[in-house]
Amino acid sequence: MVTLMISTWTKIDPRRNCFRFYAISLANDLFNAYVVSCEWGRMGAKKVRRKVEVFTSFDEAMTHVKHIESLRLKHHYQSA
Repeated sequence: MVTLMISTWTKIDPRRNCFRFYAISLANDLFNAYVVSCEWGRMGAKKVRRKVEVFTSFDEAMTHVKHIESLRLKHHYQSA
């Protein structure tokens, strides 16, 4: 699998005890499909959550990545 893009976002608000991260990666697999993988959780935690979605075209995958990034901005995350 060849990684094409990695985008990392953080949300830090000590007053609310909020220390979160969100990472998005876009990769091309051996079957010429595009894989968007998202990981999120609390910074420093041992467990993280992961969601993987597969797309047939690069444009579909990038549209999905841009949608996720817009949601992160809406929820006050900052690019790391």
